[in-house]
Amino acid sequence: MVTINDVAKRCGVVKSTVSNALTGKKYVSPELKQKILDACKELDFQPNFYASTLARGNTNIIALVLEEDSNVKFRGFYSDLIVACLRTAARYGRHLLVYSGIDKDSVITMLKRDKAPIDGAIVMTPLTEDARISQLEQQRIPCVIIGRPADGVNISYVDVNNVQLVKEAARRLYLQGVRKFCLVNSEENKTISADRAEGFREAFEDLSGVRTEVVYTADSTEEEGRRAAAAFLEVGMAFIASDGTVARGIYKAAEAAGLDPLRDIIIYSLGEDNAGIGIPWKFARQDYRKLGEIATEILIGEINGDTEVKQICTDCFVV
Repeated sequence: MVTINDVAKRCGVVKSTVSNALTGKKYVSPELKQKILDACKELDFQPNFYASTLARGNTNIIALVLEEDSNVKFRGFYSDLIVACLRTAARYGRHLLVYSGIDKDSVITMLKRDKAPIDGAIVMTPLTEDARISQLEQQRIPCVIIGRPADGVNISYVDVNNVQLVKEAARRLYLQGVRKFCLVNSEENKTISADRAEGFREAFEDLSGVRTEVVYTADSTEEEGRRAAAAFLEVGMAFIASDGTVARGIYKAAEAAGLDPLRDIIIYSLGEDNAGIGIPWKFARQDYRKLGEIATEILIGEINGDTEVKQICTDCFVV
């Protein structure tokens, strides 16, 4: 296999001169640089991309780290999010690397500076104790969160106002005459779950004659939707589900219990998710394209030296 030493020998220079010619790290005269490039072509020498970019101190690659759990299926909104991050990164001459469906330990390992060919990372759905974020901070890799990080974590993020989202959805149902509510929340260790619970509490804090229940799921699956709703299925109950997949589970649980899920209960999903077109319940739609664009722009700013921590909570949703 041809190495950089072979190129250096052919040109009568030291190895570092070849490296500088290929990476631009230090000045090499145009004549000598061309000689080195010609030698590379003659010897069929292919410089290692990561080695050459790391020599310059950057790779022009940013990472998008999706769910922390490898068991999470690919969600419908991922497409909008990935495309937005991809296109925004491209505008700034950056490439996007997506981490998805990888177990937690593997993700943590790959987010080490000597393992990951990245200049920075966007992390989805933060946990109250998130090893991914801690790893990036320890490695001094710039990071932006989509979602609200845990209290005390001083890091840039962009998020939907989930407190307001749940509060608004619950209030609208109340004005329609609903008095029994069940929030089927996502996993309890996610910060988004805490925000949803807070919005649910605020929706009814000054109202009387309302019955409320909160249940947490182990993951966002139909099976968990069925399980979580089972104990609260009764005529007149309004279920506010964490996402469309969980909502579908509630729908099927109602059918299995002999209830008409379109008349006997109300289902409201806090996300469209993988529910598909023409779903029979109401849902909120988040603008993940906007979230992805904002997060990518903030991250690239940090990579370029912007040290200001930005905490953006938007109302980019439709109820």
